[in-house]
Amino acid sequence: MAGLAADFLDDLSIEERLDDLPRPGVPPRLTANQICQIQQLACEKPEESGRPISQWTSREIAAEVIKRGIVDTISARHSARILKK
Repeated sequence: MAGLAADFLDDLSIEERLDDLPRPGVPPRLTANQICQIQQLACEKPEESGRPISQWTSREIAAEVIKRGIVDTISARHSARILKK
């Protein structure tokens, strides 16, 4: 059986070998790019976005993410979970 698996892998390109298999459950709602943009936003000073606060709150982050068009909708709690990771 091990030889059969090795033969199968020989037929695949490197990209195909590294692809994840489909996983059960709901697909992710946010792309890796969107998550990176949210994290980048959290590193900016709120004043740069015209926010009259000194530190970001999850509610302010969520509102700014929507305002910038990064996502159509996101809750304050979800934005906080993203940044907590």
